Amino acid sequence: MKIYFYSNQYLNNQDAKDIVIYFKKAGIDVTSNLSSTGEGNLDGGSLDKVDAFVFQGDKLDTKASYLMALVLAQNKEVLCLLPQGTKLDASLKDLEADSKLAKKIHIELYKEDNLKQKVLDFLRIIDNDSIRNLFNIKYTLRISSRIADYLNWKAKQGNIKKADWIRNQIQQIIQDDEKYQDFLKNKFNS
Repeated sequence: MKIYFYSNQYLNNQDAKDIVIYFKKAGIDVTSNLSSTGEGNLDGGSLDKVDAFVFQGDKLDTKASYLMALVLAQNKEVLCLLPQGTKLDASLKDLEADSKLAKKIHIELYKEDNLKQKVLDFLRIIDNDSIRNLFNIKYTLRISSRIADYLNWKAKQGNIKKADWIRNQIQQIIQDDEKYQDFLKNKFNS
């Protein structure tokens, strides 16, 4: 899972540092505008490679609004983390009022003691999103002639495409793997 994290609070922002740490501990590939390596400078086109956008700060700036609009246009989830007591600006209120966008934008007011839980709750939401179940990743697999013969025979027997048969087998293995199912249940526990 890939997330783009953006904060417009650059100096001494412990909350932003903590959020990045929470993502990394959960095994999330996170890119941020706060990155010292320069990896965080995304242009609009590269947002198609992330699963979600997370904003943290007191108020949206122009860049945050732009990035949020791009991600929402791609029908991806957005989390806005605002410190407790922050007033929602007009643009966030408008987004929250839109019936289609309200399902994809999550506006959370946080305190230091519940920040981690807000982040983990959002990760659970995007991990269960139906988009993650789409077959959109190509995977090249090198096999022997014997395996190819078996796949051809099996596909012909079941009147199914080889790729579909392999996907079904992998999904069955995932469903039957108790250790992996336990891992999934506890994946984002604090």
